[in-house]
Amino acid sequence: MNIKDLYYFQRLISTQSYTQTAADFHVSQPTISQAIKRLERHFQTTLFFRQAKTKALVLTPSGQQLLLASNDIISNWQHVNESIGHLRQHTLRLGVEPAVGEHYLPALTKPIIAQDLLSSVHTVEMGANQLVKQVLGGQLDLAISGNLDQTLDERLAVTPLRPFKFKILASPRHPLAQVEHPTFKEALKSPFVILNATYLNKLVFHQLAEQLSIEPQVLFESDNSTLISGLVRENLALGFISDIATPPDDDLIEIPIEDVQVPSVHINLIRRAHQFPIGLFKQIMDIVEQTFNDDAAQVKD
Repeated sequence: MNIKDLYYFQRLISTQSYTQTAADFHVSQPTISQAIKRLERHFQTTLFFRQAKTKALVLTPSGQQLLLASNDIISNWQHVNESIGHLRQHTLRLGVEPAVGEHYLPALTKPIIAQDLLSSVHTVEMGANQLVKQVLGGQLDLAISGNLDQTLDERLAVTPLRPFKFKILASPRHPLAQVEHPTFKEALKSPFVILNATYLNKLVFHQLAEQLSIEPQVLFESDNSTLISGLVRENLALGFISDIATPPDDDLIEIPIEDVQVPSVHINLIRRAHQFPIGLFKQIMDIVEQTFNDDAAQVKD
C-alpha cells in the first residue's frame, strides 16, 4: 500500500469529487480511481458508495475507520518528514513559557553555548496552551511549559521537571500581612493584580476562587511580573504568583495558600510521543533536565 493512496482517499472524501481531487494533486482522474481500488483490495472491503439522489460519497463503517486512521497516519508522516529535515539541518525548535523562560533561560543558555549548540536551537516564547498546540502541530520540537496535569494530551510524551507552587504576594502594609494565619478566602476580600491568560496563574487563580464560590476582584492583568510586584509594593492590591516568579527584592510578603485545594501543576518538558530523542534532540533534553535538577539541588542547599 502506498501512502499516496491515503492522501488521495482523504482528499476525495473531502472534495466529494474525483475530478477536483485529481486536479489538486496534478494527476489524472484514473490515478485516483486506481488508488481507491488498491485500498479496497488491500482491506478487502468497500470504503464508500455514491448516494443515488445527491451523488454524495457516503463512507461505509470500514471507510470511516480508514479515514480516521488516514488523518493520523498523514499527520504523523508529515511530522516525521519535518523532524528528519531538522535532523539533517541540525536544528531544533524550542518553545518556552514566559514565566519559565524568565527564571530558567539564562541557566539553560550557558550549557547550550558551552556545547556550541546556540546556532542550532531556535527559541520562542508563548503561553502554555499555545505551546501544547504547536508541539502537537509540529511547529515546535520541544517545549518547556507549565501545565495543569489533567490537561495534557495523550499524544504528548511528558517529562515532569518540577512542581508549581502558588502564593499570595502582599505589601507589608497590607492588613493581610498582619494576620497570623491568613486564608485565601480572607485575601479575596481585597483586589488582586494577576498575570494574564498567557500564564497558568490566571486559570489557577479563578479555579481557587470558584472553590470558595467567590467572584474575585481583579484590578489589573499583565504579562509583566515586575509590574505586578510594583503594584503590590504600592499597596494597591494583592498579587497571585507562582514560586517561579520571584519579586525583585525582599520588601514584599509571600503568603502560602493552605485553605483551598490548589490544582496540581508542573513544569514539563513536552514533545510528540512518536518523536524519538536522538542526536541534537537528546542533547537539548539532557541540558533541560540537568538545568532543572541543578536548580532543585540549589534550593535544597
